[in-house]
Amino acid sequence: MVEIVRSFLNTINTIIILWLLSVKPRHGYEIMKEIERLTGVSLNPGVVYPFLHRLEEEGFALSRRVKEKNKTRRCYFLTAEGKRLFNRLRSLFKKRLRVFAESLMYNSRSE
Repeated sequence: MVEIVRSFLNTINTIIILWLLSVKPRHGYEIMKEIERLTGVSLNPGVVYPFLHRLEEEGFALSRRVKEKNKTRRCYFLTAEGKRLFNRLRSLFKKRLRVFAESLMYNSRSE
């Protein structure tokens, strides 16, 4: 059961990471902090960075070094192909997630 929950959370985190990058370029640590703020789940860097590298390898994201307050960080941003991927995933899940969330809330009220 733990694997099923982990798999579900990884899928949601994938969509959240793409969404965060669609809003603005971000570095890995910023992504981890935003996911924690939004979901209450702390992601391991071993999850976030391999995913960002895979996005880059597959042409969905690019990275560049950006200097911020005496630190140089690698920021990731979506390419046009990455934006198309995000929009496709968003359209696939938009209606289904709304129905799913409403179903969860409705079922928990009746219990």
